[in-house]
Amino acid sequence: MGFGVIAREYEGFVVGGCGGSKESTLNSEWAELLALEEGVQLARKLKLQRVVFESDNASIVNKIRRNGQDFTILGQRAYDTCMQLKTFEAAGVTWAPRI
Repeated sequence: MGFGVIAREYEGFVVGGCGGSKESTLNSEWAELLALEEGVQLARKLKLQRVVFESDNASIVNKIRRNGQDFTILGQRAYDTCMQLKTFEAAGVTWAPRI
């Protein structure tokens, strides 16, 4: 699985990014959640305090927004990610459909 993360400031200027691959076969939800986790790590490295993460996977966005109400393994991992978001001054996850 390959992933890419781009960090942009409010006017769209790129301030950082990362990418890589994981040696595993995952479905799209797991892959998207892992990419979100990488984005959280990047935001921490860049010492950002106010962040908005975008995903084109509505299911993952909903799992994050449910904040621990999904008791599946994936839902609990999403909850862990949600707890990491609380370390920022302000953080959100939005659905950004891509074509």
